[in-house]
This record gives sequence, structure tokens and C-alpha cells, in this order.
Amino acid sequence: MGNEVYDLKVKDFANLKPVSIRSEDTIHTALLAMGDSQVSSLPVTNGAGECVGILSTIDLVDITRDTEQDIRDLDLVDLSTKRFLLDRLLQNFGTEIVGEFMSECLVTVTMETSIRGATKKMLSNRIHHLPVVDEKKQLVGIVSSMDLLAEFADATI
Repeated sequence: MGNEVYDLKVKDFANLKPVSIRSEDTIHTALLAMGDSQVSSLPVTNGAGECVGILSTIDLVDITRDTEQDIRDLDLVDLSTKRFLLDRLLQNFGTEIVGEFMSECLVTVTMETSIRGATKKMLSNRIHHLPVVDEKKQLVGIVSSMDLLAEFADATI
């Protein structure tokens, strides 16, 4: 592998048009954005455009777990109550707010972070996505573990 890959900076391979959502958006909106964009993680911004978190499919497991318990509880009630509770469950599904489920312990990089630095951050924090922010914490891009792998794979050719 050529050592030139280690000279790369995040600005050389980051997605500079990331799909993002706002912390006050609903989970339903987030799911639609993930599906439409075919991504498994969305940076979350506040009203000022600052990156305040990230929402991944892993974060959505909590919602699924709660819904699964609610469905299991339906077996404990009579048929008319079951219908009422199921209708209520369906009406409320996805209305939760992104800010309640996103990961707030945000690990970020800047455009000048080296590929080595980005890789180390992902490995040490056991994460697959790094929002790219400027000095004001404004979201300017995103780097995924797949982006890093692609750069390393290209360097071996």
C-alpha cells in the first residue's frame, strides 16, 4: 500500500452533501430520509445548523423494543381493548422526536483531519460515521467507515 493514502485529509474523500435532519424532526421523517437516501445514519442539526448529534439505525432499536413490548401487552387484554390500543399504537408510531433518540456524545472531525485521525476516532469510539464540522460546529460533511475502506482499497491497486 502506498503511503500517499496517509497524506489524505477528510476534505479529500468526505461526502460534502450529507443528508441531515433537525433535532425537532420526527422519527418518521428520519426513517423516510434514511430510506430515500439509503443511509444508515443521519447527522442531527439544531436551528442554527450546528451538528448536535447523530441518529443511526442502532438508535432506532430502542423504539422497536418499546413497540415490541406494547404489542406483547396486547395479548393481555380483551379484543375491543386490543383494537383500541393497536389503533393508538399505529397512530403514534414514528411521532417521537429525533432529539430523544439521537446519540449526543458526538465525535466529529474537521476538513483538515487526516485519514489516520478519522480512522482512529472511528475505531476508538466504535462508530461508523463521523460528521464533518467547521470551527462553528456547522455540519459540512460526513465520513463513513465505507469511505475510509474505499480509500485504503484504492491505495492498494
